Amino acid sequence: MTKNISSLAASLCLAVCWNGSAAAQPNVASDPNSSLVIVNGRVMTPNGFEEAVAIENGIIVSVGSTEDVMQRAQSGVRILDANGGAVLPGLHDLHVHSIGGGMAQSSCGFRPAAPPEEIQQAVAACVAKANDGDWIQGGSWISNVFAEGQQTKALLDEVSPNNPVLLFDESHHSAWVNSAALEAAGLTADTPDPVNGRIERGADGEPTGVLREAAMGLVSGVVPPPTAADMTQALGIATDLMLSYGVTSYTDAGLDPVSMQIMSDATRSGAVKNRIRGCMMWNPNTPDGGEAALALIASRHRYATDRFQPDCVKTGLDGVPTESHTAAMLEPYAHSDETGMNSISSDVLLPAVVNFDRQGLHVKFHAAGDAAVRNAINAIEAARKTNGLGGPFHDVAHASFVSPADVARITELNASWEFSPYIWYPSTITRDIVEAIGPERMKRWIPIADALEAGGLVGAGSDWSVVPSIDPWLAIETMVTRQLPGGSEEALGASQAVSLEQALQIFTLNGARIMGHADEVGTIEPGKYADIFVTQQDPFTLPITQLHEVEVRWTFVEGELVYDSEAPPASLEGVNR
Repeated sequence: MTKNISSLAASLCLAVCWNGSAAAQPNVASDPNSSLVIVNGRVMTPNGFEEAVAIENGIIVSVGSTEDVMQRAQSGVRILDANGGAVLPGLHDLHVHSIGGGMAQSSCGFRPAAPPEEIQQAVAACVAKANDGDWIQGGSWISNVFAEGQQTKALLDEVSPNNPVLLFDESHHSAWVNSAALEAAGLTADTPDPVNGRIERGADGEPTGVLREAAMGLVSGVVPPPTAADMTQALGIATDLMLSYGVTSYTDAGLDPVSMQIMSDATRSGAVKNRIRGCMMWNPNTPDGGEAALALIASRHRYATDRFQPDCVKTGLDGVPTESHTAAMLEPYAHSDETGMNSISSDVLLPAVVNFDRQGLHVKFHAAGDAAVRNAINAIEAARKTNGLGGPFHDVAHASFVSPADVARITELNASWEFSPYIWYPSTITRDIVEAIGPERMKRWIPIADALEAGGLVGAGSDWSVVPSIDPWLAIETMVTRQLPGGSEEALGASQAVSLEQALQIFTLNGARIMGHADEVGTIEPGKYADIFVTQQDPFTLPITQLHEVEVRWTFVEGELVYDSEAPPASLEGVNR
């Protein structure tokens, strides 16, 4: 994080003595070894609400009324007036691609659901700023803005004949490229489809420019990789952005050796303050049969730091339930006989998960369709039968569609759900899903209420930068309303709505349990680290349709001020929030 903490504390901190009322202060010291009391807030605790919380050496030491907490406070303690805002445990985002999210801030972008002519204009503007031959990368597009047969390489060739173009769709499971990109990758009519991938082709067999799933790697694999410096800068942008929303812990859902080293270095040096779980990608369908991934998993402990725990394996079991029809479904897609794509066979998946579980590794399954969800649960079941119920809370990620017969199995197996409430709004992917799946199955889309009713451990993940915003308040509001932020006549899966209290527990204590550090963070109570944040507004008194407007005033990790809305880090200048 590029912030001079010492000068911020020296110039903006005000130490006051308690005289029965708190002095309103714009800022507070960031020294994690100092004592601090936050008063006049709505402090969310496991047993209800209190007014004040005291912190010493990064640890919460007392919670209660302002008067009681101040009586216990040390002489000369720094006092922060929450001014009626909420004081909440740090939020947990269980599915982030943080380096990619940071780099996306400077990619070739256009607004969600942009029509073809607007995409062309955006690409043309990016080409004008680039050198001949430079790659133009960005997104994200949605398929239903194109007329039939319109989305081809030729449309991009018109504005970028000399620069290869690679644009991802709203799910990042399909890509659209131009002729220069196809030529750079050597893709022709004779190129076979890769395992778990599809090259869309015209009547003549030539690639149209649209690539599905693993076929994207045929082009992305020849793009010059970013430098370590660029990746480190991107990580700083992403983590600062999360702190500005109160996200103090997150899981990075797909790391390779380079990103692992960058994350390790940044957390060890203190440049990154968030608590991070790292998930190493494992795919047995790579040319080496997944051996490189297994080697990285075996070397994971060399990357671990106090704030970075690479104890997770991420694997993908299917695609997405859009027009690509790549999510694995138990029943065919609407107006189709296709049931999607199973990425890993059971005879490979089950023994691998049993082995990961035996090592104490958390497994995160990408499973969007109900058939993929069932495959993930079957793998967890195999691990529990072999190794016992005491292993990690393996999580089934996304779980957009779940068979009613499988909902309770997660509870029985001592596993967890990681739903993606950010995806339904305001992301444009919703349109594709409704059209591909049909209205009947959408009634139980992202079945959070069903999972909670079955006693399941439920967490939430954004999948940013697949979604346009990492703001958790968008997700929290729409988990309650199942409507557009701000309210709408349309509601998707209204029967799966939850209460505000349930939504906040999903983002706090449940997330901490799934990440394996609920003994340290996740609630505001004595003995836990002060990973907390203070909001400008009180979300418990706002109309629910205004919850997406909640702003964070201060964020602390282990008692250290890591975000101050009145002195935001330079890394966030110009960042799309």
